[in-house]
Amino acid sequence: MDIVICEDIEKEATSLWLHINRYINEMNCTVNVVLYNSGDKLLRDFAMNKLSDVKIIFLDIYMPGTDGIDTAKKIRESNKDIIIIFTTTSKNHSLEGYSVYALQYLVKPVEYPEVKEVLDICMEKFAASLKFIEVLSGRLTVKVYFKDIMYVEVIAQASYIYTTIETHKTFIPLHELEKQLEGNTFIRTQRSYIVNMSHIKKMTADAFILNNDKEIPIRRSEKMRIKQVYRDYLSALTRD
Repeated sequence: MDIVICEDIEKEATSLWLHINRYINEMNCTVNVVLYNSGDKLLRDFAMNKLSDVKIIFLDIYMPGTDGIDTAKKIRESNKDIIIIFTTTSKNHSLEGYSVYALQYLVKPVEYPEVKEVLDICMEKFAASLKFIEVLSGRLTVKVYFKDIMYVEVIAQASYIYTTIETHKTFIPLHELEKQLEGNTFIRTQRSYIVNMSHIKKMTADAFILNNDKEIPIRRSEKMRIKQVYRDYLSALTRD
């Protein structure tokens, strides 16, 4: 995993680099820190696909050339997953930060406790994204990441796991898969379906509509409870 620091003032970049490396050493994890002194250089390498391992960007807002806000907007055009953390002398751009889903604003001079706190949040997010189940699909045991699963459907005696990439057919019963898909992201909506709520686009009177426009029915007898679970999930996202 790589972390990028994009900061035009050398003293500020060095200070942030020291804080991040202190955290890396304390956590005993393998992370590479890459330094940029302009948004234009960062965007150039990003466009050339040189930053495929980058998960976190510490981005200064006030820089010559393309500033931090516009740099973040261009990054978001092609990548929705990189965590962006703004470093700034002012929070006047906070509303614009929401448009690029910035995780946090760190006001300069940035101190270690602030860096530690925000990196702890990042690591929690990465831990969730690395969860997976192993299923026998055909003759192969495959690793399926929670984040990629859109929904699971039972057809005849088989369970079909539909992901953003491919579909896996397995004969693991749905109730067993439900146990394995632990946490608060998945919900059993009906006898034949489990849905990953992070892939729901909207809720109708009787169904969830997923990002791929698949319609997943909601069990009538538990409609109110199931819908409330989804509302609570959305509320939790808003609070985060």
